Amino acid sequence: MGGWIRLLRPRGEQALAGSVLPVATVEELTGRLGAGPAGWAVELGGAIADRIVAEVPELGVHGIVEMVRVGGEAVALQATAALAEETDFRVAAVPEVLLGPAEVVSRGVGVEHMLRSIRVAHALAVERVLDAAEQLVPASERFAQMRRVNEVLFDITERLSDEMASEYGRAHDAWLASSAALRREVLQEILRGGHVPPDRAVRSLGYDLSRHHLALVVWTDDYTGTRAHQLEEAATAVLAACACTTTLIVPVGGRRVWAWGAQVSGAPSRPQTSWPRPPAGVRVAMGLPGSGVAGFVSSHRQALEAERVATLSVLAREVFDYQDLDVVAMLSSDLERAREFVRRELGGLADPGEAVAAVRATLKCYLDVGRSLAEAAALLHVARNTVAYRVQRAEQLRGCKISERRLPLQAALALADELGTAVLGHAPVTG
Repeated sequence: MGGWIRLLRPRGEQALAGSVLPVATVEELTGRLGAGPAGWAVELGGAIADRIVAEVPELGVHGIVEMVRVGGEAVALQATAALAEETDFRVAAVPEVLLGPAEVVSRGVGVEHMLRSIRVAHALAVERVLDAAEQLVPASERFAQMRRVNEVLFDITERLSDEMASEYGRAHDAWLASSAALRREVLQEILRGGHVPPDRAVRSLGYDLSRHHLALVVWTDDYTGTRAHQLEEAATAVLAACACTTTLIVPVGGRRVWAWGAQVSGAPSRPQTSWPRPPAGVRVAMGLPGSGVAGFVSSHRQALEAERVATLSVLAREVFDYQDLDVVAMLSSDLERAREFVRRELGGLADPGEAVAAVRATLKCYLDVGRSLAEAAALLHVARNTVAYRVQRAEQLRGCKISERRLPLQAALALADELGTAVLGHAPVTG
């Protein structure tokens, strides 16, 4: 009865390349149903995640939204296989949906949001599948097929909702029974700006807020290989390298930790050589040192901002230091306005193509070293004449001299360098 499912085709040619599931899983479904249905399922999974984030914004935060995307695609593949009567096909990542409660409970997201996300996913899946059936199923068979679609998808939704509610209840009970709940409650009150007596803070957190602090956010997007203890070890190593003598490390779900390090006198310092290398897939965002409760809070907020930039950054680095990213963080708080600013200031230099990217990088380096051709050439490992030519080409593409609105120009170049296509244009520049 599900033969028409094998006629499904994705809207985009590169749908399979956008999968967030293990390659072997997608390849298995492709082997069973063909590239068309598999690509269609991957595309549906992405659409489900986008719809959930739009309608349940509580799940649209870093650390949870990635889980939503994995779960949305996993359920889409499982549903597509079920509709094609491949009943023995199993997506190993489907349990990621059920790992969700442990992640969201510790971050204060209620079960109602989780269950609503399942209803949103069900509604979109029914809409997409019925639209496809109307096009691919002969009129004489359409009613029977549509009834079957509703039965299969409703059954999946019911089972997933029951399991989600049950798992959330277990996770919630475990959280309330843990000492971490009390510590998190005190911590959240401090971060909200509430007054917590110093002696209570020390008893609950095991950490003296009167000292000089440095805050980190350490996270991973790896859903399989990285363990929570590795995140804590990475945070400890970075704080030790910054000469912190005491630490506070708080898990935030299973793939993220908030951390602080302190010194009794003087601010924590940056490593003299290089940062300790975190495990593969682990990244670190860092705030600026600060003193007392106010410094504890401000350093954490800066680390969160550095983390936000990290999720957009196109540069390969493991430690995102707010000290280096403060301008980019401030200018990208409204990404649409940042995009407009970059395109307005750079003009043709905002083209994302490789040739213009080389010109843009050269101009940034040239301005960063105080317009020294020799120093820029040495840093870029190119000839001095090459730098001069690219600077001239940059002025042509921009449509004005680089001396005009120099500070906005350098800010736009910094945004383009860090965020890439998120703020650059799309139409190639010719000539």
